[in-house]
Amino acid sequence: MAKLLREFEKWLMKERNWGKGTVKELLHREWDGAYPGALLGEDVIMDIESFLHDMAYFAVQKVFGKGMDSDRRFLMLIVPYGSYEDCSGIYVLEMRTKTVLACLEEKTWRFNPELLEEDLRDLIEQLEEAKGLLAVRLASGS
Repeated sequence: MAKLLREFEKWLMKERNWGKGTVKELLHREWDGAYPGALLGEDVIMDIESFLHDMAYFAVQKVFGKGMDSDRRFLMLIVPYGSYEDCSGIYVLEMRTKTVLACLEEKTWRFNPELLEEDLRDLIEQLEEAKGLLAVRLASGS
């Protein structure tokens, strides 16, 4: 398992109190559907959206730090949308400056450890790039 995925695994266990079995189903093997069958709750769309939200929130905390939730300069919103058959996605928005910081669309049926690592890296890279733009917009008051 790659380093970033291991960090996400530890984050899920600490921040979300997910057990090792749950994390293993999500991160250590290819998904057997739009969401791992062994973990399905009553609403598959909510399960997908919750996981996508966690991916984005992990990436936001990695780039902006854990204190970003209490930083009054930011009003960040993570908008996940899940789909059973089509692409699901995540938008990370900064509402004060009306800036899209990151977005990702993926068919969750394709999730496996390598793709999850790649998608997390993509979110982090987008957020790193947006950090400079956000600093300029916050400084100019737009």
